[in-house]
Amino acid sequence: MEETMLDTLFRPKSVAVIGASTKELSIGNRVIRNLVDFGFKGPIFPINPKADEVRGIKAYKSILDAADNIDVVHMVIPAKFVPMAVEDCGKKGVKNIIINSGGFSEIGPEGDVYEKAFLEKARQYNIRVLGPNCQGIINTDPDVRAYCNFTFTKPDMGHISIVALSGGVAEVIHQGFSAMGVGTRIYASNGNACDITIPEIIQYLGDDDGTRVIVTYVEGLRDPATFMKVAREVAAKKPILAMKAGRTMQGAKAAASHTGGLAKEDLATDLIFKKAGVLTFMDEGELIQAAAAFASQPIPKGNRVGIITNTGGPAVIATDILVGAGAEIPPLSQETETLLKSSLFPEASVSNPVDVLATGTAAHYRTCMDAMITDDTFDALYINHVTPFFVDTDSIAREIAEVNQQGLKPMVCNLMTDKQEWVETTNILMQAQVPTYALPGEAARAMTALVRYQAIRARDIGEPAAFDDVDKDNVSNILSRAKDAGLTFLTA
Repeated sequence: MEETMLDTLFRPKSVAVIGASTKELSIGNRVIRNLVDFGFKGPIFPINPKADEVRGIKAYKSILDAADNIDVVHMVIPAKFVPMAVEDCGKKGVKNIIINSGGFSEIGPEGDVYEKAFLEKARQYNIRVLGPNCQGIINTDPDVRAYCNFTFTKPDMGHISIVALSGGVAEVIHQGFSAMGVGTRIYASNGNACDITIPEIIQYLGDDDGTRVIVTYVEGLRDPATFMKVAREVAAKKPILAMKAGRTMQGAKAAASHTGGLAKEDLATDLIFKKAGVLTFMDEGELIQAAAAFASQPIPKGNRVGIITNTGGPAVIATDILVGAGAEIPPLSQETETLLKSSLFPEASVSNPVDVLATGTAAHYRTCMDAMITDDTFDALYINHVTPFFVDTDSIAREIAEVNQQGLKPMVCNLMTDKQEWVETTNILMQAQVPTYALPGEAARAMTALVRYQAIRARDIGEPAAFDDVDKDNVSNILSRAKDAGLTFLTA
């Protein structure tokens, strides 16, 4: 990956915290703690005029007393002090500032004054700003280990990168991955996005070799044309999964109140996502489950899915969801059917889905997986396993894990079990990075996301339409009248 302007933000070699605190239960203390505990590789400069040290690290009265050319300054100070602090950072050659504080444009004209003031200073000194009203960044790259953020879910190294306006949603998504045993790569919450934007971060993540899938949460597209251009380029290389909130009028108003953003009309946003090749999701649960599959699985070459199960009902549920989303459940090839009939119990159902029965053994599962994953009839495998007490489920999990690690075709697993009773079975699959889901529908929807993205990669998306006949003066007049009338939303 070639060095870019955002490298010093996401791969910092030094960090200062203005507003670092000796109080344990404070954001200024937590940021320092997270940097230290996560093993940040570079020097840390706590800035606090009343402290000699913070968490055992020498503190400085002012950023002017710290080292020159610091890569990232994380600010945890009231909004009214931020413009002056930004100017001091400029005098010291600071490259990037993360502004955690709120009280800016999201609260209205009073806060907007402070935001415009610090942004003018930042541009004067060529400083990039993440925020304000944001959490910060995380990079789990072993060479960086930058936990420049006040959240409390310790990151695990992985290949999913998260970018979101809302820090709360970003953390919920992060927690969801952690619960599934799935690691993350880069995490960015950019709040009001007064300078560094979501498209800019997506562009950076598109070029990041450690990012396999990008997850984003938006409440509207402030610059649809730029988003479309960037997303099209990046989605051709790796999947972008998006959740768009503010779909109701009440939700849109809530979005405006907490990040100062304007939630655009759903139809237009959804069309932009579709044209750009972005996979969209209605809730965070489905988005998390889909991203977990992308993080460890290859992209299927087509939409044909083979299903292996040891109980009929869940396979029926999966079939309905898969077919409803555009996947095919083709019959077995004659060669595979003959092999399985001679290998499974006589009562087994040898079709697609293949039902090895509740008494099916690890050898039965392995025979099915080996046959179907090498059969050109199938592009992906869906595995369902209910854990009967009379079967060696750990051995079955090991066989699933071994086939998954071959990486021949994407696989998902619906493990229907009591995780407290079958701890080892669950751990075997999670440690082998098999995307594992508790419900058949969850696993099926994750598989449909892989299939949907395959279709995006295969299509000819062409060039975006150009609209040369837009009456810009009329548009400007409409927006000016709306602003003068105190309107924050436009409706048809």
